Amino acid sequence: MHENNGSSIVEALMLFVAGAAVGGLLVALNTPKTGPELCEDLKAMGRRAKGRAEGLTGDAEDAVKKDLAEIGKR
Repeated sequence: MHENNGSSIVEALMLFVAGAAVGGLLVALNTPKTGPELCEDLKAMGRRAKGRAEGLTGDAEDAVKKDLAEIGKR
């Protein structure tokens, strides 16, 4: 039987993004900084995470579309 790996790829990417976000947050919270510096760092991390997530979402969407096209050819 052929398994559809599209959903497992999406799940793996989402787990990676979530893990990276948690790791980044832990590092930020354990770094001695003033309140405004920490706030700015968290905002910057959020912007970077959003950009990465959008890129990964696009990659996952492309992979799923490719898999669906292959399935449709059968």
